Amino acid sequence: MEEETFRTRYPDYNVLDKWSSPDWDDQTRRAVRKRLEEVPPVRFFTGHEALTLAAIAEHIVPQPDRGESEKIPIVPWIDEKLYEDKRDGYRHEELPPQREAWRLGLAGIDEASRAFFDGKAFAELDALSRDVVLRHVERGDAPGAAWERLPPARFFRDVLSIAIVKTYYARPLAWNE
Repeated sequence: MEEETFRTRYPDYNVLDKWSSPDWDDQTRRAVRKRLEEVPPVRFFTGHEALTLAAIAEHIVPQPDRGESEKIPIVPWIDEKLYEDKRDGYRHEELPPQREAWRLGLAGIDEASRAFFDGKAFAELDALSRDVVLRHVERGDAPGAAWERLPPARFFRDVLSIAIVKTYYARPLAWNE
């Protein structure tokens, strides 16, 4: 099977062309500039957790049309929210507090990866193997001690996937899509 090349539907559109237009006011330009230029440092996640989340984000929202330096950073923005302990104003009752849920969830994904693939961490897996792990988490049948304290399907659906997608589409470069 021939590999398909990703092509954007709007190759000639650039949202940043609106910068000087009447569509954007000073407040909008400040917010966009911050999102483009002030990527926060990773302070909440450990190095291993950050690598795991980066691999998950790349799998859920691949960016094959962007070079490494052009990719929308997802991990730093999720990390900032957790570091500052900013919450959404609600919590699903079967999930632990936000920070604990993230630590358990990333550990659980890594545990499942190691169980399925001879001790390999999730970030070390190829795309097909990553898909196997994430599908088990999504279905709620992933192995690992972390999942005894955190419902895997609920974490995948209502925390992990939503945070990744929201973070991606909150960045100006994704608006071109």
